[in-house]
Amino acid sequence: MLERSAFFVSASQKAFLRALALALAISALGCHTSGTSEYVADQFADAYFRRFDQEAALAYTALGATEMLDREIKDTKAIRESYSPAEAAASVTFTRGSATPRDARVDYHYVITARADDESEPVIREADVELAKIAGGWKVVTVHFVK
Repeated sequence: MLERSAFFVSASQKAFLRALALALAISALGCHTSGTSEYVADQFADAYFRRFDQEAALAYTALGATEMLDREIKDTKAIRESYSPAEAAASVTFTRGSATPRDARVDYHYVITARADDESEPVIREADVELAKIAGGWKVVTVHFVK
C-alpha cells in the first residue's frame, strides 16, 4: 500500500509545475504558428500590402515573388525614401481568406483596403498570394492582383 505522503505536492512544487506547463504550452503554440503557411502569408501581407515595405517582405519570398520585389525595390527607390513604413501602415488594412491547397502549394486570397486622410471612399484591391514549401519552410512564390 502506498503512503499518503508519496502523493503530496507542496504549494511551491504546484506553482512550479503550473509555470512549467504554461511555458511549454506557450512555446508549443509559438512553434506551431510561426512556421505555418498562414503565418508566413500574413507576415508577407503586413510588410508588402500594409506597410509597403518591399525589403521586409523579401524575407518571406522565393522564386518569382523575390524577383518581383527586387524589381520593385529598384524601380521605386526614390518614392520609398519619401515615407516610412509606419506612415503607410496607418491607412491600410487587409483580410485573409481561407486556404486553397493546390498540389504542394497553397493559395490565400487577400482583400486590401486603403483609406486616404480625407473623407474619400476607400480603395479596395484583391490579391492572390501563393506559397510553396521550400527547404522545409513556407515561402511566398507568386503574388497576383486580381482586382
